Amino acid sequence: MTTVLNSLRNRFLLSLCAVLCLALLALVLIARYQIMPILLEDEETFASAELDRAERALGSELGHMRRLVEDWAYWDDTYDFVSGVKPEYVDSNLYEDTLVTLDLQLMFFLNNSYEPYWVAGFDEEGEFTSCPGLQPPCDWAAPAVQIIRERIDGGLEEATHTWLLSLPQLAMGALSPIYQNREESPPAGWLAMIRPLPEPWIEQLRDTTGIDLALGTVVAGSIPSQQLERVSPTHMAASRSVTAVPASRAVRIDALLPRQRYQASLETFRFALYWTGGVLIVTLLIVLWLLERMVLLPLRQFTYYTQNLHQATMPPPMPSRLVTRRDEIGTLAREFRHLLKHQQQQSEQLLELSRHDPLTGVANRRLFDERFTEVLKRPGQHHRTAAMMIDIDHFKLYNDHYGHQAGDACLIALAQCMEHQLSKHGFLVARTGGEEFSVLLPDTSLETALGHARELLQAINGLALPHEYSPTDPNVTVSIGVAMQRADLTTPSDIMRAADQAMYQAKSGGRNRVEAYCTSDQLSPVDR
Repeated sequence: MTTVLNSLRNRFLLSLCAVLCLALLALVLIARYQIMPILLEDEETFASAELDRAERALGSELGHMRRLVEDWAYWDDTYDFVSGVKPEYVDSNLYEDTLVTLDLQLMFFLNNSYEPYWVAGFDEEGEFTSCPGLQPPCDWAAPAVQIIRERIDGGLEEATHTWLLSLPQLAMGALSPIYQNREESPPAGWLAMIRPLPEPWIEQLRDTTGIDLALGTVVAGSIPSQQLERVSPTHMAASRSVTAVPASRAVRIDALLPRQRYQASLETFRFALYWTGGVLIVTLLIVLWLLERMVLLPLRQFTYYTQNLHQATMPPPMPSRLVTRRDEIGTLAREFRHLLKHQQQQSEQLLELSRHDPLTGVANRRLFDERFTEVLKRPGQHHRTAAMMIDIDHFKLYNDHYGHQAGDACLIALAQCMEHQLSKHGFLVARTGGEEFSVLLPDTSLETALGHARELLQAINGLALPHEYSPTDPNVTVSIGVAMQRADLTTPSDIMRAADQAMYQAKSGGRNRVEAYCTSDQLSPVDR
């Protein structure tokens, strides 16, 4: 047994058998916990989309009601009728055939006091009644009128409104203020229309949508807003609660939907699952035959090379028998060699990027501090190193008024100007803050450094970058502080702190100027 396990091929065979078993188990688990939930979720999405379609169909019918009530409410004759100047309106318009043609059960007018002005409709017995107000025989309409009045009393906006009504029976309601078309005037009252939703109408909705649906009413909040029940392998029952008037009850849409999509997807997946298992077995057998001849040996060579790679300071050359191969392993070896070269280049570029400001391209604080420390350690640099601290005047105002893109462009222009003026002398320009720049001037006296600072100030002023919101100057200006290495300023932080104080003195002195650090008791920082 030990001899068999010592063979790489035999161990690989056992491993492949184990992988095959795990793969088949994984396929079963994926089917159970991944594919099936996806299919069920897709089925839920389909059911929700069908309910959305049914709800849109109801919304379309409510849209018809909206246009119908507006046609009547924005009619001058209706306005005159509710205003009490057109009594013949009733005989001309509010008769039985009108409501039959409009498929309405109830139509009533409210005056500006929200009191019923005229009521016309069919009572529970199907008898047509038309009365001024809710007096008999039109008192049967009182519950519906009361529901609409409660909506108006609740602070209803003077606009057209439509609802699904759950009481006293399932219906659609529309309400609109009555306006005069011929001239602008306040509304004379309200016009309400109620259309019942009997079984024939629901049957017509089924034919229109192609959905086997039913409508009913439930107590609001008594059931979840949307439910899905799989009643059989071929059908599922979906339901949704829709808000209605009064708010205590809701309209429930019930739909019996087919499950063909689920069954078809399930059969397709099972077919794919069987084929996947068969192909997996055949593939693993073929791979086992090919691995020893085409893969294992070159992979061992490649592994040996990579194991030795991290132990060497410089990457050794890739074995020629790997590089000259004309298959994927050869390609991998060549790409790996290319990747090593690319990594070396990237490391060099990364080191370069880590020392430079990405916006302006000048050195950053890291490189500035490193170079400053190196300069101070050089022999012969005793008291011969100067530094500048440069701050853009009122740069926050510039950013606030011109925008951050313009601010970035301003920083780039100033950095390029500094580089042009100072780099040719061997000085290092660095961006060490948002609008702050620092300059390292090795082997430079204070007088020479001040001369360079004044030249830089003139060059920046010569750029004439507009800054109309600056209290100092209509163009962008800078304040420059200069400090020199001396007995009490021996470290980079000491020198830069002195230059910073000098820069503050330049700002307190009116900005757009150069100041040199003298003694610390002469300077006091000021706000920028």
